[in-house]
Amino acid sequence: MLKRPLLALLAALTFPGAAFSADLPEDPMGEVVTFSRQDHDRLVWVTDMNMPHQAHGRGYLIDPDTGAFLAMLDLGYWTTGIELPSDGARILSAETHFSRTTRGERSDVLVTYDAKTFQPLGEISIPPKRASVVKMQGTSALSDDDRFFAQMNFTPAVSLTLIDMDRNEFVAEIDTPGCPNVFGGGDRHFHLLCGDGTFLTLTFNDEGAVLNKERSDTLFDPFEDPISISGVRSGTHWYFVSLAGDLYDIEMDAEGVRLAATWPLISPDERQDEWSISGFQHLAIHRPSNKLYLLTHQGPPETFEDPGTHVWVFDLATQAKSDGYELAERTISIAVSQDDAPLLYGIGAHIPMPLLAQIWIYLTEGEAPLIETVQFGLDVYDAEDGSYQRTISQLGHLPSMIQPW
Repeated sequence: MLKRPLLALLAALTFPGAAFSADLPEDPMGEVVTFSRQDHDRLVWVTDMNMPHQAHGRGYLIDPDTGAFLAMLDLGYWTTGIELPSDGARILSAETHFSRTTRGERSDVLVTYDAKTFQPLGEISIPPKRASVVKMQGTSALSDDDRFFAQMNFTPAVSLTLIDMDRNEFVAEIDTPGCPNVFGGGDRHFHLLCGDGTFLTLTFNDEGAVLNKERSDTLFDPFEDPISISGVRSGTHWYFVSLAGDLYDIEMDAEGVRLAATWPLISPDERQDEWSISGFQHLAIHRPSNKLYLLTHQGPPETFEDPGTHVWVFDLATQAKSDGYELAERTISIAVSQDDAPLLYGIGAHIPMPLLAQIWIYLTEGEAPLIETVQFGLDVYDAEDGSYQRTISQLGHLPSMIQPW
C-alpha cells in the first residue's frame, strides 16, 4: 500500500495546478496592452488571405528592424486587405463573415480598429457584394482627406460601395460596369480602371452624392499589352506596369485621368532573354528619392505572376535603370519603406531543405512535392544595395500584400 506522502507527490505531478493553485496569482482576463508606434522606427503590415483557410484572413504587424511580430487582426472571409488612414490612429477593413463561419447568412461590414489596442471601435454594414479576389491592390481606396472609403464589389456585376467615415454610415452603391478596381486621387474623387483601357472618374459632393462620371481617353491597349492593377502612387501620379514591361505614368486628380508618359522598364534585348515582371505586387516606390523598384524573373510574359528572382531599380526623373540585385528567395510581392535609409520588403517563398535536396526531389518527383513544403516569410533587404537583413519566417499560408505603416 502506498504511503500518503507518495500519493501526495503523485497527485502533485499529475495535477500540478491542484497542488499549487493557492500560491499562483489570479490571471487577469481580457487585459489589453496598449501599443505605441513611437517605440518602433519602422512598421509594416502584411495581409494574408490564409489560403486554403480563407474563413480567417489575417493582417500581421511586423517591426522589420527587429523581426518582432507585434499584432494580428482576424479580417474575416477572404480578405482583400486593409486601408491605413493618414492619422495613424485607425485601421480600416472591409470584411465578410458568415453566421456559421463558412456557411449561413452572409454579412459584409467595414470595421474600424483602434491602432493602439487593435480592438474594433465599430462597424458599418455594407451591401453583401464585396469582391473576393486574389490580387488585393485596387479593391478599396480612401479619399485623400480620409473622409470617404470606397469598396469594389463583384457579383459578377461591378459596382462601388461608398462609406462616409465622418458620419460612420453607408452612403450608396454606385454601378460602375466594366470598371472594377478603384484608386485614390483627390478629396472627392475616385478613379476606376476599366477593361477597355480607360479610367472612370467619379466626383462626389460632401454628402457623397455623385456629381459627375467622366471617362478618360484610351490609355493602353487591353488586348495587346494590358497593364497590371498593382499600381504605386507618388502625389497625383500613379505608376502601372504592363505585362510586356512598359511603365505607364498616369496622372489622376480632380480634372480626371491622363497619360503623362510611358517608357519601357524591360528593354528589347531583355525581352529577347525573356525577362518579365513578377508576382502580385510588381512595383514599389521610394517617394523621397523618386526611385521605382520592379520585381522581375526570366520567363515568357504569361508568367507575369510567377515569383520574382531579381529587383531592378529605376530613376523616375531620368527614366533609366540605376541598379539591380538578386533576391535571397523567390518573391511574390515587394514594398519599400519611406524613410531616408529605406528597407525593401519581399514576401519570400522559403523551402526548408538544402539546395541539393531540392534539386534531387525536383529531378526525381517534379515540383509538386517542393511546392507543398513552401513556407512564406517577410524578407527584409537594404533598398540601396539589396543586402539581405533578416526574415520573419512562417508568416501565414499565403501572405501577398505589403503595406509600410
